[in-house]
Amino acid sequence: MYKLHTVKTQPDIDLFWKWRDKYMREDIIPNSTFAPLTPEEEKWFFSQEYKDVIMEAFHRDTATLRIVFLRQNNINIGFAVYVIYHAENGKCLLVDFNIDAPYRGGGVGAKFFGLLCNHVRTQGAEYIALNLSNEGNQRFWMRNGFALVGKDEHGSDVYKMRL
Repeated sequence: MYKLHTVKTQPDIDLFWKWRDKYMREDIIPNSTFAPLTPEEEKWFFSQEYKDVIMEAFHRDTATLRIVFLRQNNINIGFAVYVIYHAENGKCLLVDFNIDAPYRGGGVGAKFFGLLCNHVRTQGAEYIALNLSNEGNQRFWMRNGFALVGKDEHGSDVYKMRL
């Protein structure tokens, strides 16, 4: 049985950062073929300043950054980070989405994404937008209803799916 757990406590936040750093080191950095990170960008994503920016967004009153864990039988097996911008027609920006390596395959990511869609829809999201780092991610997201819609302010491709 899969369910979402919203991160609220300091132990959950600490676990998220430990897990997110592992995800960056093992998945994002070595596999970023669309827009490889520069050494400066890598340093930024592991800096205290970056964590402070994220935590500020986590604690703000509007367009609050949310972190959820995917749990299977009360064991965390994945996480997602998102922000819903109600002022931007219900845009849900999916910042990070990860299934821990031992749990990948068998449709776990698609199930997690389905739960996440229902979850953000109840919070007023009308569509989900994201950027991709590699072809494997692109195939997953396109199988799950996303289409390339343009570029963001940094020149990265933006993919979108209506809820």
